Amino acid sequence: MFWLPAGSDWGDRLASEPGTGHLNPLNPKTYQVLNNVIRDVSILFPETFYHGGADEIVPGCWKADPTIQSFIANGGTLSQLLETFVNSTLPYILSLNRTVVYWEDVLLDDIVKVDSSFLPKEHTILQTWNNGTNNTKRIVEAGYRAIVSSSDFYYLDCGHGDFLGNDSQYDQQVGGESVNGGSWCGPFKTWQTIYDYDITYGLSEDEAKLVLGGEVALWSEQADPTVLDARIWPRTSAMAETLWSGNRDEYAKKRSAEATDRLNEWRYRMVSRGVKAEPIQPLWCVRNPGMCNAVESS
Repeated sequence: MFWLPAGSDWGDRLASEPGTGHLNPLNPKTYQVLNNVIRDVSILFPETFYHGGADEIVPGCWKADPTIQSFIANGGTLSQLLETFVNSTLPYILSLNRTVVYWEDVLLDDIVKVDSSFLPKEHTILQTWNNGTNNTKRIVEAGYRAIVSSSDFYYLDCGHGDFLGNDSQYDQQVGGESVNGGSWCGPFKTWQTIYDYDITYGLSEDEAKLVLGGEVALWSEQADPTVLDARIWPRTSAMAETLWSGNRDEYAKKRSAEATDRLNEWRYRMVSRGVKAEPIQPLWCVRNPGMCNAVESS
């Protein structure tokens, strides 16, 4: 079905982008298939984490199904559908000695979410992508461990427009949405934006201990192998230094200026090894360290 039926409001969409389709929590075959997938993936990848997804549920898609329509007509709710899904998959994942990772939506979504009693804190990690440090704080305040993938800082696909056809938003002769690239999470996330982000900002010392780390995301609607290296590197290297070594010096000042020189050198090392990482400065700056800083070093 077309993802946004003609004449419908955004709240009645069948998907947030083409194409449509959700798993049906009321269909027993859903779990026959999923158990096979979960088992096979756990065999292929021996890590102790298993990502259970559960993000961006679109109510219109579920409501289009006759069995779910009947369920709702008899007093059921969309959140109860999600609870059914979690209750039917989480125990099997745990039986494989895995810790379950869910996107934050499973607990924080405004419309479709589960009660925290369905998510045992000792076996559940929540990955945050909305509202920056605010959602990180909500997760750790609730007692859950967190992985930070803030779309404001760590989404590498942002700022490259959108992939919808016949979209009139770009027909503007003055500034507008398309100024930010036309993507919902624009503008482009520069390496400086990534480097300077503090994923435990606003958290107490005890809350910060629940933040396991961060993960960048490169969603693939407009990315394939021809652009992969340049989209990822060296921006991901900037995140790696921040999370492994911190982004401040011994005087607690941000050290992005000296990081520039390190990333420049690292970028050329990657290129020499066949990684098509994008440049972060003109070659003249690389050959004259410090001369391209915003402020002259003393």
